[in-house]
Amino acid sequence: MTDNHRTTGKQQTQSQLVAMLLDSQGVHLNQKQAELLVTFAKSKGRLEPPKNYYNSQHKNQVNDKTRLEKLGFIGVDVPDSGKNSADKQLVFDCIKRVATKPSPDIIVLGLADRDFAGLITVLKDLRKTVIVFARRKSASQKLINLVGEDNFHDVDELSSLCAGLKPQLENQKKLSIEADKLSA
Repeated sequence: MTDNHRTTGKQQTQSQLVAMLLDSQGVHLNQKQAELLVTFAKSKGRLEPPKNYYNSQHKNQVNDKTRLEKLGFIGVDVPDSGKNSADKQLVFDCIKRVATKPSPDIIVLGLADRDFAGLITVLKDLRKTVIVFARRKSASQKLINLVGEDNFHDVDELSSLCAGLKPQLENQKKLSIEADKLSA
């Protein structure tokens, strides 16, 4: 059994900035999976408002967007019928985000296809930790190989991956509140 909490050899700290981008066209999450994905990302550091890329021309994606907004996701509508339009917007936004300061240390991606191989290669070259969530049965082996088995997770395994993270997050929240009181 692998250690699901290890993501790289880097030390994970709460001072690390985490960005999360979800391709709704590639990975559909139910409510519980979406909540667990946010919990997972928060366990890695300070989570920026996550982004959800969707196409408003598809009713199911609009429903997902509305549900995800309740969890703090920012919806990015790409109402283009062109092939991979949401993928291209996600890649552009991610590159733009890591080029600004402060740049996230960890990038959590919810996606499914190898269209993101170039993005992942660039992020790794920039020494970013890249963690991918997808459906193992539909994810390309190339995608899994790029991030490595330790940084690839099936969305259907989120429950077991996040087991035990809630108490850790509550403790981090208490420490953060105490630190804010001391600095005031």
